[in-house]
Amino acid sequence: MNNTSIARGNPARDSQNRMKLGVFALNIDGGCTLTNAPERHRATDWDRSLRVAMLADRAGYEVLLPVGRWRGYGGESNPMGISFETYTWAAGMAAVTSQIGIFATSHLPTVNPVFAAKQSVTIDYISGGRFGLNILCGWYEAEMRMFNNTMMEHDLRYDYADEWLAIVQKAWTSKSTFDFTGKFFTVKDVFSEPKPLDKPFLMNAGGSPRGRKFCTQHCDAAFLILKYMDGDGAVKAQIESYRALADLEGRSLQIWVYAYVVLAESREKAERFVSYYADGLGNDVACDNVTAEIGIQSGMFASTDDAMRFRHHFKAGFAGIPLVGTAEDIAAEIERYHSLGVDGICLTWLDYLTGIELFNEKVLPLLEERGLRRPHGLEGVMHL
Repeated sequence: MNNTSIARGNPARDSQNRMKLGVFALNIDGGCTLTNAPERHRATDWDRSLRVAMLADRAGYEVLLPVGRWRGYGGESNPMGISFETYTWAAGMAAVTSQIGIFATSHLPTVNPVFAAKQSVTIDYISGGRFGLNILCGWYEAEMRMFNNTMMEHDLRYDYADEWLAIVQKAWTSKSTFDFTGKFFTVKDVFSEPKPLDKPFLMNAGGSPRGRKFCTQHCDAAFLILKYMDGDGAVKAQIESYRALADLEGRSLQIWVYAYVVLAESREKAERFVSYYADGLGNDVACDNVTAEIGIQSGMFASTDDAMRFRHHFKAGFAGIPLVGTAEDIAAEIERYHSLGVDGICLTWLDYLTGIELFNEKVLPLLEERGLRRPHGLEGVMHL
């Protein structure tokens, strides 16, 4: 049972591991894959998801990060079409874990900031101060039409986010009632208690110039789609562009990415398995829709054509970095990305339960040997 009257701190912020680890997209059907493969993750198998979350928690992972999704991408399997809302999902996960950071992913136009502030604090208390908020401005137009039948122009979304977050942070910190008047919000005599046990860890995935500005001004971490197909130099420059902006703000900034993991006895066997589910059984309709939408709206890619270069990787793991091969191959790749400036990697699999069991058994010891992670046991848990 959690003792929620005492803040444990958030391992996303406090962990001493050189490479932090997380689990990404556990709350959505298919995880990060765009595939019709029968082995794909089923979000509604709640017991199985709980087992994954608890394995990550017991192994010392730092983050459980859900995807905020309101509709799928089409095709036979309609990837991400079945999903759990992330604030309530996070509350459930907080109640059954002990040390891992628990995040909600919030599309700001879908939730009032005063309400979001209260939801966040509720989860923070359930978790004992382990809550984090992944802030999204809404880039999938079909979803935004579900809420307000419109989507704001790209840069205007971040002006909206500035005001939204200002209200949330005042609700988290103000010792008296407050008013706020802006372009998008007018709130009066706002009262919000209790306050968070610990300062919630803020993450954002803005990739455009305006998005990077918002992220580096307000957030503790940037969550990136790395341009790994352009080589290590491009990856390093991409990461350094965020850190340079954060330096101008006098702030430190973690860099988080996500990866799809396929672990096998040989690299060839692992690559064959990726080809099986991503190429042979890939959902091309969904991939077409994703690359068109994300290329136009997210700012992470210069164009739809730019996003299309990652087509195979979108089907394999939503364009996350590929960690494909033997345990030694994967550990070496993780070390390489750390050397390029990555602080944390959120992991995804086609089958999450089998995947995390193998990763914890085969790869975690190698990361410890390389000095990227500390041995994890009861004596080393800082947040219990």
